Amino acid sequence: MFWADQLIQNLDKKTLHRVDDQSTPSGHYHVGSLRAVAIHGIVYEAMKKAGFDVDFTYVFNDMDPMDGLPTYLDEKEYLPHMGKPLFMIPAPDGKSESFAVQYSNEYHQTLKNLGFTPDIKWTSKMYKNGEFDEYIKRALDHADTIRKIYKEVAKQDKPANWYPFQVICPNCKKIGSSLVTDWNGEEVTYECKKDLVTWSVGCGQTGKISPFGGTGKLMWKVEWPAGWAVLNITVEGSGKDHMSQGGSHDIGLRIAPKVFSYNPPFSFMTEFFLVGGAKMSSSKGVGFRAIEIFDIMPAELAKFLIVRVPYKRAINFDLTIPATIPDLFDEYDRCALSYFESGTETDLGRIYEASQIGSIRDGYKPSPTKIYMPRFRQVATLIQMPSVDIYEYFAKQKPVGEGFKPSLTDEEKKLLDERIRFAHIWLDRYADEKDKFHVYKIVPTNAKELEEDQKAYLGRVASLLLEKEYFDGEALQQALFELSKELGVPTKKAFQAIYVALIDKDHGPKAGWLVLDEFRRDKEFIIKRFTDDIRLHPNS
Repeated sequence: MFWADQLIQNLDKKTLHRVDDQSTPSGHYHVGSLRAVAIHGIVYEAMKKAGFDVDFTYVFNDMDPMDGLPTYLDEKEYLPHMGKPLFMIPAPDGKSESFAVQYSNEYHQTLKNLGFTPDIKWTSKMYKNGEFDEYIKRALDHADTIRKIYKEVAKQDKPANWYPFQVICPNCKKIGSSLVTDWNGEEVTYECKKDLVTWSVGCGQTGKISPFGGTGKLMWKVEWPAGWAVLNITVEGSGKDHMSQGGSHDIGLRIAPKVFSYNPPFSFMTEFFLVGGAKMSSSKGVGFRAIEIFDIMPAELAKFLIVRVPYKRAINFDLTIPATIPDLFDEYDRCALSYFESGTETDLGRIYEASQIGSIRDGYKPSPTKIYMPRFRQVATLIQMPSVDIYEYFAKQKPVGEGFKPSLTDEEKKLLDERIRFAHIWLDRYADEKDKFHVYKIVPTNAKELEEDQKAYLGRVASLLLEKEYFDGEALQQALFELSKELGVPTKKAFQAIYVALIDKDHGPKAGWLVLDEFRRDKEFIIKRFTDDIRLHPNS
């Protein structure tokens, strides 16, 4: 059973559900951040498909302080803002409403590209609108209970004058350096400390202020369970860093019922999305931006990258391995074939369905019509042969019958255009040298290593090209094969002669297409290369 369908199978369908995920917009979102939101989005879509009454929210925690300076920001400009809430810090682009809005909007566009359309929430607005007020009061009134939970669950001792709330200092506007030491039922007593944390220096102001209406925020480990109650969240997973024993999730599980009278949502632990084996960091600039994944692959493939791996297993996306993207395309195509043959009866078919981009709210389903998907690796090879009409080539390669419509449909041409685009990008950025080739206009030095029977074979290939017109590479491929048999030259050895003579490698694309491509562009060149040029390079 597909992992998302299995995850939700014991949830109560009579309950009004809400799936939620959240993050802090502390800078560019790295590609690893896609996993959590995609898992929640996929779970939401699976619940809709299964008939649950469910919606999906995403919370940007823009009340959080800036506690780390992204490497790509000007230190002189942004160091003074360390400790301020993200929604109060100016945007680096000089246009967005705030630092938080700039990076949240970038990430929101990423979610939309993947087909996820959660209702967006901002903690700054939720606090200002008073949505947290009831829970702030409960937390402050039950601070002693929360201190005991910290002690029992996390083995942390909190002093008797510790309260789980932080004030936005009215003087310096910093929240990260504020410490609340008392609560009289209406106001909290606070101090903006100069040495509370290493990453922010407070101004030293002390005073009293009402904690309601956005003057401050609950501390994270208390805010998390309060948010469950505020939004009526029933389903929310989290990364294993938060769900370790004695961690923030364990604390939230205790605080929610004891302080906020709320049953914690159904939870599950998600593994990390690694890039080259490393965990990403937006503030440290480790990894590439989430939005940039659409520069190297289609949105459906990006979604498939996450859909296909159960949430309990880590994903290691390693672009230093040249085959990573072609292998991903191959796996996607395999799942598509299963879908077109058996629908969602197989896990592979269900994975393909779940990886498609569309509005689940509108009852979107991928087309049941079988689509011919040219193999990505073959596309990457053919675009290196300028004279090959790639559309004509794949139109001939497309199987006759087998559920396919004749010739390439508009949808198939669009898919081919997309693969051509991303094949160019892959060849330029990530492909191994063995995947690239070009015809040498000067005779490769390795041609001198060709043996006499290989040279004789090449001479006969030249004769073939002059004696008969070949309309496509497949016909020439067969002729080249038959010629090797006729001359008694092993096929591998014969074809190696072609590759060495033209591209200075002992392997390459289909020889028939390679030779025909060059013959169509420069007839005299290919004949001369297989005859006079080769004979002028005696083997040593």
